[in-house]
Order: sequence, then structure tokens, then C-alpha cells
Amino acid sequence: MRSGERGDFPISALDREGPSVPYTGSLLHRADRNRENSDWLESCRRHPATRYLPFWDLKVAMCREPLPDLYWVAADQLPDQVTAESSSIFLGLDQNDNACFTASIGEEARVLLEPSGAGFVDARSAAAQLDDGRAAIVAQARSLLNWNAQNPYCARCGAATHPQNAGTQRRCVSTTCNTVIFPRVDPVVIMLVVSADGQQCLLGRNPGYPGNLVSALAGYMEPGESIEEAVRREILEEAGVEVGAVRYFTSQPWPFPATLMIGCFAVAEYMALDVNYDELEWARWFAKNEVQALFTGDHEEVSAPRPIAIAHHLIKHWLAYGLQASSDSS
Repeated sequence: MRSGERGDFPISALDREGPSVPYTGSLLHRADRNRENSDWLESCRRHPATRYLPFWDLKVAMCREPLPDLYWVAADQLPDQVTAESSSIFLGLDQNDNACFTASIGEEARVLLEPSGAGFVDARSAAAQLDDGRAAIVAQARSLLNWNAQNPYCARCGAATHPQNAGTQRRCVSTTCNTVIFPRVDPVVIMLVVSADGQQCLLGRNPGYPGNLVSALAGYMEPGESIEEAVRREILEEAGVEVGAVRYFTSQPWPFPATLMIGCFAVAEYMALDVNYDELEWARWFAKNEVQALFTGDHEEVSAPRPIAIAHHLIKHWLAYGLQASSDSS
């Protein structure tokens, strides 16, 4: 079914090892050239080899035996209205070139699937149980299902919208408007600020964090702003620290509902803090031995971000590589 091959290329030119981050590295080839081929899509929707990943209430279907995995079903296991063009979304092709779709199901279909061993799990819990490639499929599917559900009407004229391009776009049905809308992606910079000698990093606590969690600083990008400018603005705004060098690390889709986390390192110009308590409960510098204790669970006061979060990988990378992690690669 494939209409083209995917070439391999490095995700980050600055980290050739390619850091593995949850919700990245999908096992599916998105086959975006096929999205506009309505005849091909229609032939796939009810094809015996086609697989569907059901969601219920934005929770993904999973099986637990013999190991936790995504619970794919055939088209004939779902009602026709669920597999129809207006309801299902094409995700891509698997390694056998079989088409893979996702769709939201109702209570009746959910009850029918339960005896077969399926359970419905929220995307955060799913990512903790799955490898990155499968978690990436969950991120893609959840984001598109949520976006389609949230955009039934045109923001420009108020008329209804209809999905097109296999569920990755919506078009206004009004012939005088005809606006095409695209999935929203909100870019967020998340950055680990490192001292000039590379021996300390700046961590903070947001009032909304659970338990005693601390993390790297983060904030939404603004219009007309580069990644580097957003990093510098957010650090100055939240902690009162100016930074010099900014280095991109890696990125992570965060499907709650549709954020792109852009991970960076930044080197502080000075150590004095002026914490904005409207943004943070507190922030302070942590020495390497303290940060190591966070990851071993031996710190008496605070805990590290979970492996599902890009902040976890930013901090661990700094622990492993020190100041080199936040400087330009040759």
C-alpha cells in the first residue's frame, strides 16, 4: 500500500546519539502523500489487514497480557459509523505496509471490546508502560482525535467543518468561506540553566506540580520570537537570570492537548536569582551531587521529573556530560 519510502536522517545534528524521549520515534510511517487519495483511503478503511486503534474518552485501548501493548482491532470489530471518513483518522502504515487508523468509540463499542481483554488507559499512563515508538503513536492519535473533536465549527464564519486529508485538516462547509484549518501545535521552550562552571543547574517548582517535584524552567513561545529569544526571556522572567549560550537538545510532542516541548540548555551569566513568585513557588541552584540524589530517590526534600518528561532527559544528559551538554558541538 505504500506510495513512497522514508529515508533515515538524524533528528538532532547537535546530539548524534539521538536521545530517546517518550512520544517520539513512531513505529508508523505517516505516508502523508496518501492522505489526499480518497479512493485509496476508502479502500483501506474496511480492508481485512487494516488496523484501528480505538480511543474512549481520549483514553487509548491497551491489552496487558502477555505484556502491556496497544490494542489494535480490525474494521469488522467496529461499527461502520466509527470507521467512516467522518470519524476515523489515518495514522500511517506499519512495517508490513498495512494501513493504521484511529477513532473514538462510544460506550456501547467500549463494552463490546472489554471481554476481549482491552482496557482504556490515559496517555500518560500508557507512555509509562510502552516503548517510545508505541507511545508516539498514542501521542499522534490522541492529539488528532482531540483537535477534531474541539473544532466542529469554523472560527471565521461559524459554519460546520468537515474533516479532510485523512483527518489532519478540517474545511468549512460554507462555499463562501471554505476556510481550511490545521491542527494546533503550541511550542514551549523547556531549558536547563547551567552555571558557567558547569557544576550546578537551576531547578524550580511550579505551584501545579504534584508531590515534591522539581523541574527545569519552561514557558510558551510568543509570536515573532526565536527559540533562543524565548529561552532567554523565560529564564529572565521566572528566575531573574540572564543567560549567554543557548543550545538546542531535542524536542518532544506532549499531547495534553497539543504541545511541542523544545528542550534546550542555557549557560547563566551570573548566579544571583530574582524569583518571580507569580510564576514559581521557588527556584534554586542544585549541585551535581544533589541532582544525582534526585534520580536515586535519596534526596530528602524534592524529587526528579519522571522519565516520561523531557525535563528528566535534559537533567540526566547534563549529569552525564556536564558543561559540554550546554555548549556548541563542533
